Amino acid sequence: MRRAHVHGIDRDAFMRRWSLLMIGSFSSREECAVHFGVTFQTACNWFDGMCRPYGDIVDHAMATLPRYEQVMRGR
Repeated sequence: MRRAHVHGIDRDAFMRRWSLLMIGSFSSREECAVHFGVTFQTACNWFDGMCRPYGDIVDHAMATLPRYEQVMRGR
């Protein structure tokens, strides 16, 4: 029996947690955009929970945002 799909991917839950991480980590959308090297619109979309980041952005967040584990993993 294949077990690859035992745990489903909840993209909406990830997007909500990512939004909370952005709101809790940056005092402004501009600061977020500069930190990640993305457009202001992308930062706005993250703050508003409208889209998810690419893997390289998640990797950078894991390495640079102290609250990553707490918000994204509930630890």
